Amino acid sequence: MRGVTDVIDLAAERLEIPTFGLHGLPRLTLTGNRQLLVEQHRGLTRYSSDVIELALQKGRIRIEGKNLRLVAMDKEAVLIAGEIKGLEYLEN
Repeated sequence: MRGVTDVIDLAAERLEIPTFGLHGLPRLTLTGNRQLLVEQHRGLTRYSSDVIELALQKGRIRIEGKNLRLVAMDKEAVLIAGEIKGLEYLEN
């Protein structure tokens, strides 16, 4: 018998759509060390030019660097620019 996760994965595969959004998982796209796109976030929990933290469905992500700034943000994605020095996943 298949579990719910298996059924979601099978449906996504047949429909040729990515599964990360179906499981509520974030998608991170890092361009060099200058730009980060985070999809599937749940809001901003900390913001400074050195540290930005985003809430996720499960946990948080911390972005550390210099001159960090939000370029764009909506309810589904956030684009961060600056000198990105590290990414860390934090469990709740």
